[in-house]
Amino acid sequence: MTTGETVPLGDGLRGRVLVIEGGSGQRSRRFPPRPGRPAPELSAILAAIAPQVLLAAQAVDTVHLPAAMSATSILAHLRSAVRHPGPLLVHLGGHLVRDRRTGAAQLDLGDSLLPWQTLADELRLRPTETTTLLVADLSADEAVLPPLRVIPSPLGAGLPLWAAVNPDPQQVGTFTRALVEALHGGRPGAGQALTPEQLHQQVHSVLRPEVLLVITHGPGWEMFRNTARRPGQDASTLQMPLPPEELPGPPESHAVAFEVLPFDTPPLPPHAPTAHLVDVADYQQAIAVIVAAADNGEHARAEAFARELEQEALDAHGPDAELSLQVRQVRAHVSRLAGRQADAAELYRAVALSLLAARGADDPETRQAAANAEACWRAVEDDADARRLGPDLLDLRQSVPDERRLRAVLRHLARLNGTLVPSPASAALD
Repeated sequence: MTTGETVPLGDGLRGRVLVIEGGSGQRSRRFPPRPGRPAPELSAILAAIAPQVLLAAQAVDTVHLPAAMSATSILAHLRSAVRHPGPLLVHLGGHLVRDRRTGAAQLDLGDSLLPWQTLADELRLRPTETTTLLVADLSADEAVLPPLRVIPSPLGAGLPLWAAVNPDPQQVGTFTRALVEALHGGRPGAGQALTPEQLHQQVHSVLRPEVLLVITHGPGWEMFRNTARRPGQDASTLQMPLPPEELPGPPESHAVAFEVLPFDTPPLPPHAPTAHLVDVADYQQAIAVIVAAADNGEHARAEAFARELEQEALDAHGPDAELSLQVRQVRAHVSRLAGRQADAAELYRAVALSLLAARGADDPETRQAAANAEACWRAVEDDADARRLGPDLLDLRQSVPDERRLRAVLRHLARLNGTLVPSPASAALD
């Protein structure tokens, strides 16, 4: 195809944007809304951008569900959107609260609650080859956030998600405004459509450090229309990118650490350019690529990238810094997916020990890292490796007390050493 030729966006299929307005977090006790500053209606912010820009398709249907909608009505609209054959963008705003029975996150709709797991299960029914993105601009109660900070976050498990979760409900809308501003400006020199990762740095740069970013969408999805035009380009048409030899060189700034490749090509460059990652958003973007690559089966290259990223974090921040621990958990995740459960157990254990020293045994992230280490250890198939790791895992479990799990570790060690034949009653406790 020659330069300047107009091509169909979204594979020529009609797109759909579903905007879901959740609650405003007004029942949050730590950050109650201030008088005169109600939580913003995100649909009003999104109204500042044309639907065909928000979702790169020749024609786009937009459905707006106000905050007054019940969980049942929202699920009905979501199921309809999931069946839509064309590109789909779901924009979700609202406040997350903790389910007291299960501990899981729920979207507070005011008069009803929508479990996050239910929403995720619906979206997972979309075919993997279909262009789909869930953009979430959320706040959360204090009790909800720690379990979501685990790497990879359970919030994005199996989802094409780009989310910002803020501890302050009054900051909901900052993420959406930044996205709209980035889309208004476009990206000069890029193609007719933009991927989320091409906008990450600009959008994330306006968010507060305490905001949790969860990025689990597949790389390379051309979701958004590029509004930037080259001189002489007709505003009514969009063109293909310039040939490679005419593209401008990479920026000198660290703002774009690397470009993410589509899933049908190797998702990581041969030599991961992890230098100059001085911003949290840069690390989050790199982590997202590593996790996506590992989930796609590129374990060796994902591991190499994770090692380089961890070394950079260690050199810049030290072994016990939050960023270093996050990347170490990513390495553990990659090892687990690659079937190297012993390596994963040791990495998770190292994270748990660092968190134990810094935050104590009652910290939710300490307890989660210890649980991850134990789960990987119990999945080790080689009994010799499992016996080698057993004493260290026992020490960790004794340092992060959980009477039930401690008994389970002791029973597993006894089985490995051939000193216990499990009975049905004891097996049920595992």
